Amino acid sequence: MRTVVDLGRAVRSELAKLSWRSPVWLAIVPIAVLLPIALNASLAIATQMNKVNGTGGMDTNNAGYWVMIFSTIILMSAGVASLSNEFKYATAELAYGAQTRRWLLPTAKLIVFGLIAAAATLIAVLVLLAAFPTLFPTVWGRVELTSAPGLRLLWALPVFAFFVSALGIGLAGLIPRPGVVVGVVLLWKFGIEAFSAMLPVRISNVVQQWMPFKNGELGAGQYPTIRPIFGGANGSLAYFALIAAVFFVLGTVRLSRRDLTTD
Repeated sequence: MRTVVDLGRAVRSELAKLSWRSPVWLAIVPIAVLLPIALNASLAIATQMNKVNGTGGMDTNNAGYWVMIFSTIILMSAGVASLSNEFKYATAELAYGAQTRRWLLPTAKLIVFGLIAAAATLIAVLVLLAAFPTLFPTVWGRVELTSAPGLRLLWALPVFAFFVSALGIGLAGLIPRPGVVVGVVLLWKFGIEAFSAMLPVRISNVVQQWMPFKNGELGAGQYPTIRPIFGGANGSLAYFALIAAVFFVLGTVRLSRRDLTTD
């Protein structure tokens, strides 16, 4: 019971740090929500004007693509920066002075920033699924909010965003430098995972089946580009969540041990 109370206090403390002037509300969340909406609108307009090839139009299981590509990483950076700045500005010592259980700090940040990420991605994908078929019927006419792929996007994409934040916060616990953490994630996602597709076909097919982000995006409702080996979309999402959870635990343990040795 005391643990729950202390965790609640830690969460309230994190929320108190997010004043209305925080970059999270003024920049990160608006960009994360508006960027995929603007990109999809631009592409839809260009397609209707025959400026780009939009043969076939948009399908529901591809409607959340830009949210997965950009929004999740942008929102992850908020939690990464918040945890890293606790050590950059030595405010972590104040938190540890008030609460000696060191794991509460990263856990509270995960709850706050993970839920912000989940809510922001839900808003973005809800706008796309609900409004775009009406705004751009010739391009988005086949997209259906209440279809099975649409409903999956509504719950699985926010879950994916939450665990992307968990991955980032865990890495920030291991390497408390936000630029390095974001760079590592981007290098893996757009470098290593993209390069795996260029390997010889037999090797590439096997390697890509184990790629975390490819599995996470498949589980979040994206059109499958790999054959899942974890029992389908739910298994793929669980696989990504497990990897993210492992890094979060490693980062939390690292923070606790490092701080304990410097007391």
